[in-house]
Amino acid sequence: MNKQEEGQGQGPPGGSCCLWAVTVLLLLSLLAGGGCLAGFILMPPNEVPAWLPTVGLALVALPWAFWILTCAYRCAVARAAERRAMAVAPVSGSMRSRSGS
Repeated sequence: MNKQEEGQGQGPPGGSCCLWAVTVLLLLSLLAGGGCLAGFILMPPNEVPAWLPTVGLALVALPWAFWILTCAYRCAVARAAERRAMAVAPVSGSMRSRSGS
């Protein structure tokens, strides 16, 4: 297999700027959420702002929501493409006659 066939239609791994931007945003979300939750645990109870645990949980949950929605989207697109391919594919008469024999 030559080099052209090997990576046909694909760039170098991690070459997309968008991929790196999403990765950094999800990492920052986890770090900020973890910091909020650590602050909630370490601060004296009377000094903790009411919004701190809510923001911490939301920031920690953001990557989970992103990946679950990404997976659902990919499954929906794959299913739609499969249905579209089945609707377009012609039914050959020779296969029908063979199965009836």
